[in-house]
Amino acid sequence: MITGTLTRNADGETYNLSVATLMFDIAHLRVVPNGYKSADNHPDHHIEVRTPRGRVMRVGSMWAATSKTSKREYFQIALTDQMGRTWRMNAVRDEEMPKDVWRIVPLAGGETRPIALTGRIETLDDGNLAGFIGSYDFDMDFVAVENAHKTTDDHPDWHIEARSPAGRIVRMGSIWRATSERSGNAYLSIAFHAPMGTQHRANAFRREDEAPGTYKVVALMPLAEADGRLALAA
Repeated sequence: MITGTLTRNADGETYNLSVATLMFDIAHLRVVPNGYKSADNHPDHHIEVRTPRGRVMRVGSMWAATSKTSKREYFQIALTDQMGRTWRMNAVRDEEMPKDVWRIVPLAGGETRPIALTGRIETLDDGNLAGFIGSYDFDMDFVAVENAHKTTDDHPDWHIEARSPAGRIVRMGSIWRATSERSGNAYLSIAFHAPMGTQHRANAFRREDEAPGTYKVVALMPLAEADGRLALAA
């Protein structure tokens, strides 16, 4: 749902920020220290952008934080886009990131909302997946790339990727292989972010009247009910 980079400038105090989602790309954001911070909940930095006439406009805030589990330092960011929607995200570092560069990732957790869904997934010759997911207010194509770093059953088998308006790759979800306890049939379990940032779950089942390796995406529901619906539809 969100990708981008946060880069510390040579002065050691300011940063450059670029963010992309499935709905927008924003570059040339400047992050500056908050000279008026007087309480812990006040942001450590303000995020600014230039208006068409060159005036400075504040569009977000950034807080320094430390992970309770890994003890690594990261940043929490709140940013308002051109349509007035507020997006929350984190800027994190790992061993692969260059010095003074952080990767923008979606804020972990949050509520998963049930919605009406349609979609289709096909297995490609290289083992990756491609397809689309749509609802009342979005319809997006995606590819799902095999997770080369999967080491436990909890890790996803594929990462779902789509393109921002400017063509940047945005990771928008994950897919796991699964098996129905009731019927023993294999299916795909999907977790994804819609373009507007809401989180959703879905399943994808094989259709007997479709080519091998093809799945139909349905809204998350009890597996017994899902198996029955597909049997009626076949």
